[in-house]
Amino acid sequence: MKLRFLGNGACFYPDMHNTSAYFVHKDSLILLDCGETVYERLLKRENLNEYKNIYVILTHLHADHVGSLGSLLSYCRCILKRRITIVHPERTVCKLLQLLGIDDDFYYYIDKLTDEIEDLAVIPYKVYHVPNMNCYGYEIEGPEGHIYYSGDSAELPNEILGKFLCGEIERIYQDTSTHNSANPTHLYVGKLETAIPEKERCRVTCMHLDCDCRKMLQEKGFQVAE
Repeated sequence: MKLRFLGNGACFYPDMHNTSAYFVHKDSLILLDCGETVYERLLKRENLNEYKNIYVILTHLHADHVGSLGSLLSYCRCILKRRITIVHPERTVCKLLQLLGIDDDFYYYIDKLTDEIEDLAVIPYKVYHVPNMNCYGYEIEGPEGHIYYSGDSAELPNEILGKFLCGEIERIYQDTSTHNSANPTHLYVGKLETAIPEKERCRVTCMHLDCDCRKMLQEKGFQVAE
């Protein structure tokens, strides 16, 4: 399963646009996060009318991950006459949309994808990003592969790492930072190096970059989301 990226930048590095990715499964488009730059870039790349269902899976509610969600919902409801399904473990997203003036009948809300899409399993993992907001990574498995998408996270869950090292998870898409902070909110590349053996780094794709560190990451053996 290969994700198609609409951006690969961190909040304070907008040159690479907000980190977001999507994939197509049968007749459904599944979008991972919807930051400020995502709505416009998605519409330029995809004809949303081609898909029977559209799902937006959210890792957390920071603006660079949900900033254009209201616009996407409004466009789909008012112009395309359809409702998108929002997936997030917490109903706080519904409160946010209410404050943005998005009526409940503009979208469907579910807390997890359980038997919603045939042959696709999406499992949320609560991960640490910041102390005042919960964030979730997602293990995603379908006929085209088995991956982990970290969202914004200062850690790589031990269970995910174990599945990756034994080959069960084929690829990790990991939030990667060049800053080694005493109170990290993203995964420092040095810790990622320690966790991932060099021979396995080709199966790790770094994302949510805080600077143009692509060459450095590739020299260490990692892939970079493009």
